[in-house]
Amino acid sequence: MEKVIDIEERIPSMRKKRRKKTNRKFVFILLLFVTILLVLLYFQSQASKIDAVVLEGSVLHDKDFYLKQAGISSGDSIWGFDIENATKRLRAVEGVQEASVSRKWFRDVHITVQEWSPIAWMDRKGQYELILENGDVFTPDEEPLVDIPIVDGFEDEEVRKLLASQLIELDDSIYQLVSEIVEQEDSEGDQVILYMDDGYEVHASLGTLSDKLSYYPEIVNQLNGSEKGVIDVEVGTYFTPYSKLYGSEESKVDKENAEEEKGDDSESKDE
Repeated sequence: MEKVIDIEERIPSMRKKRRKKTNRKFVFILLLFVTILLVLLYFQSQASKIDAVVLEGSVLHDKDFYLKQAGISSGDSIWGFDIENATKRLRAVEGVQEASVSRKWFRDVHITVQEWSPIAWMDRKGQYELILENGDVFTPDEEPLVDIPIVDGFEDEEVRKLLASQLIELDDSIYQLVSEIVEQEDSEGDQVILYMDDGYEVHASLGTLSDKLSYYPEIVNQLNGSEKGVIDVEVGTYFTPYSKLYGSEESKVDKENAEEEKGDDSESKDE
């Protein structure tokens, strides 16, 4: 015989289940409300504001310029900018090779820019501009403190890019000795003159410049500290003292004085 369960006996258990279900809904709604409230309070508080922006790799432009281009500034919401768009805008800046933007420690922003390095000053009738390692010409708002050679000529873009590619290949110890590079406009081919800080003058072909200058320390050592002069490495290697080129000791002194004046101009430019 089947047992008959009175409905009154089931009511307490049903009420208990309904009460638990109601409590769960209440707790869920309460948690949701508290979460929304905390989120709103967070975005209204200083905890969601950018505390510091760290910028690395900037030489051509200053920090304020990069932040303006990225659309980022201290005090703005840390979530108020899109990383991908900010990075894209920075990569479009003149002189920038690569850039990255990231959020750090919930309140900080880290920006890294990789610029094309300046490799030479370009003298345009007293107006100095930078030649970057990709061959582009860049006009800085302020002169960066970089110790690089001064070049005269090289207005043609292809020739300028060739010069840049050759200078990049130079060993640093040799590159640092180059004070000025002059393009010989009236000569056939791609001849250039390099004025070195150690007093020598080098005549070379632009297309083989880095290769020929790699032997420069050996050539100078073989001269054994003798009289300064012109080292011609266009075809083979030849050395001619200044006294033989200019015919007299007086002409030699004039030549050295002229080189010292160029060096003074270069130092003034660096300052």
